Amino acid sequence: MIASGMVSLKRKTTLILALAASLVVALVAIIADDNVSERLGSTYYILALSIIGCVLLLLAGYFWDRTLVQRLKNLRSTAQAAGEPAGPGPGSELEDGDPDEIIGLARQIERMARSLQRVEASYRGIVEDQVDLICRYRADGRLTFVNAAYAAHLGRKRAELMGQPAVLVTAGLLRTEGVPPETAAFESTLADTAGRAVVLAWTHRAIKDNTGTILEYQAVGHDITTRKEAEALLRAAKDAAEAADRAKGEFLAIVSHELRTPINAIIGFADILRETPLTAEQQAHADLIATSGRTLETLIADILDLSKIEAGTLDIATAPFALRGCIEQVCLLLKPCAVATGLTLETRIATDVPAIVNGDEQRLRQILQNLLGNAIKFTERGGVTLTADCARTELIEPHKRRAVRLRFAVRDTGIGIPPDKTDQLFKPFSQVDSSARRRRGGTGLGLVISKRLCERMGGAISVESHPGEGSTFYFTIMVDYQPGDTQEPFAEGVAVA
Repeated sequence: MIASGMVSLKRKTTLILALAASLVVALVAIIADDNVSERLGSTYYILALSIIGCVLLLLAGYFWDRTLVQRLKNLRSTAQAAGEPAGPGPGSELEDGDPDEIIGLARQIERMARSLQRVEASYRGIVEDQVDLICRYRADGRLTFVNAAYAAHLGRKRAELMGQPAVLVTAGLLRTEGVPPETAAFESTLADTAGRAVVLAWTHRAIKDNTGTILEYQAVGHDITTRKEAEALLRAAKDAAEAADRAKGEFLAIVSHELRTPINAIIGFADILRETPLTAEQQAHADLIATSGRTLETLIADILDLSKIEAGTLDIATAPFALRGCIEQVCLLLKPCAVATGLTLETRIATDVPAIVNGDEQRLRQILQNLLGNAIKFTERGGVTLTADCARTELIEPHKRRAVRLRFAVRDTGIGIPPDKTDQLFKPFSQVDSSARRRRGGTGLGLVISKRLCERMGGAISVESHPGEGSTFYFTIMVDYQPGDTQEPFAEGVAVA
């Protein structure tokens, strides 16, 4: 126990000091007695020096013993700080029955060594079970440890690899000149024993002690060959799909162009036929030919626009135009259809909207016609309202023009759209209402084209709808204008005649 150890240590100290004191007393007595010096002659000096030497040896042994004990205590304290248990038990200062503190400390060091061996064996087992390549190496790139997977990948014995350059050095991924990076991640391709190219993702980091001093470096290589092969297959499939999509777009563009010539001829001759004397039945047939031809012409134009958009060949023009005039002309075009069904068509344009803007008037007309046409088509009573305002942004240098975001809203009082159907609105050839109640047909391309056009013009499109209450389509586009280049805007809330 600790108490018995301390008593043993004090007893040893007392004996050593008593023996040294006795020798000193004897030496003093010999020196003080002159007769002893005369009787012994030259032996007197030999005896005195021997006594002095014994005293010095006793004191030197005593201090050496104390220094050794203190060093062992410091070692024990370091072990306890690293996690070795303290207090009574296996980690105590002395074992029960140990007569000497040095023996107790030595036994504790032995226990620590066995504990470290068990920990090392545990961690080594974990490392050995890993399929990743694990190695450690010095700053010069020479290996100090490899696991079984590392040795098996290279087809060599572990003992042969010790002291050899790591694969990161031989592959040129790690430079041995200077200090290697403390942390790094990179990939390499290495051939295994079967000659198969294996792609490894390496994680490299420095191993430090408690003071932050770098002891060595560790690298872990994870096999990502399967993932890389899957990514290559996905890229190949993506490239093939894009190539097929481009071929489809080119085919649609060619077919659309080729179909326009006979369609124009059909529409033209139908109009000529309608101007000749016809019976009522013949006139109805001619009107049906002309209407069907124009519907087919619109469909071909939509398919051509969609193919151009998907192929990335649709150009967005940039030219000045009168914004209010553009809106008025679109409304005048659709006004007869709205009046024929008993609907109102109104426009509300904010007073701060520039009169002259720089953008693509034709594509804006196309968006407005699609949205207003759909609103009129699916509204049975009430009306349709188009509102427009803007949000000015930064000044464009060096032209002194100002960018502006135009915001439009097309509101109707129609049948509305069910919430579970709104995600189908902007898909090609998608019909939200395919029932017999639909009064007019459609290709399902108008909203898709409008969405793509808004995006190409720097904006977006969205919808808000409630079944039985109506729908509101919002869209924005980016244009610019010259400050001061304005004209008298239309009054808000005035219906277009």
